[in-house]
Parts: sequence; C-alpha cells; structure tokens
Amino acid sequence: MAVDFRTLLKEDMRNPETGERWFADIEIGEVFFLSIQASSLHDSTPAALLDDVMAYKGFQVTLQSKSGVFVHGKRGVWQYLMERPWWSLFEEDTQILYQAANVPPSTVQQIYEDMLASVAAHPEVVAHRCARSLTPC
Repeated sequence: MAVDFRTLLKEDMRNPETGERWFADIEIGEVFFLSIQASSLHDSTPAALLDDVMAYKGFQVTLQSKSGVFVHGKRGVWQYLMERPWWSLFEEDTQILYQAANVPPSTVQQIYEDMLASVAAHPEVVAHRCARSLTPC
C-alpha cells in the first residue's frame, strides 16, 4: 500500500473568513495531476474548513493528464483507469480533466494507488521527445 494520500496534502491557500482552502496538486510521474480538495468551497463531506484532514468523510477529486500525454487512441492514458470500479464516480469536464464529488477516503486512496500503478505499468503513454526538439517525434 502507498502512503496515505492525506499525508501528501499541502495547503496552498486558506481563507478562514470564507472557509476556503486549496491543496496543491499531487504529481504522479510525468502523466497525471491528482487534485484532492476539501473546504466550504468544495464538494466534500463536510463542506467546511477542518484543520484535521483525517476528519473528512468525502473529498472533491479531479484527475488531469499532463501536457504531452496521449489522451486518445490505442494507447490513451485514460483507458487504463476506465476499467477501475471507481471510474463511474467521475464526470468528464474536458478530454484531459475528470471530476468527482464526495469521494470517500478509502476510494481516494485506491484512486491514488491505481494511478501510481498505471504510470508504472504504462510508461508508453508519455510522448517521447525528439532529440534537440520539444515536439513529439
């Protein structure tokens, strides 16, 4: 089992007056950003600003692929995650962004671990760069 995702949450911004807080995205290899949020602004349970992240019963979760990652076709990055039982919780926002509301901590942990495993098992989803060039080959 990977480390508890809640120990990776680093606060970027907090406004106690409005109950708003933002955690920094968790980068997963060269493939994903995993955004896990909980505050009065987010679809979390409770929808409140708590000092103890372990006290949340649900988190707002966003999955995003990084630039240069294959999102279409035979080797698309999402196809490896779409087979997971938690995938149905997510709604497509754009081709590179999926969001889910009030995801239980145990499910968020599984999402995190599945993303780590997918990146390790499928390095081909990252576009290879040509020598001396920033464009894909």
